[in-house]
Amino acid sequence: MSLKKPYKKSATIIAAYETDLGLVLNWLRLNKAVTSIGEKRDLGNGYAVKVKSKISKKALNNLVKDRFGVFAKVV
Repeated sequence: MSLKKPYKKSATIIAAYETDLGLVLNWLRLNKAVTSIGEKRDLGNGYAVKVKSKISKKALNNLVKDRFGVFAKVV
């Protein structure tokens, strides 16, 4: 029996406003889609945060786009 840890996928979530980014992160926590969340960074024209997710980046993007549309994106 192997005790390997599951592979964690990392992604960056970008939003125009800090409050939008906070809503996205809370939504992902409620859906148990992320395992860890990094520090919020100011990009000048928006905000970004790195996350490690339990699901693929494409599935994470779909989850964010379904709920928040053009207000947030996963890179």
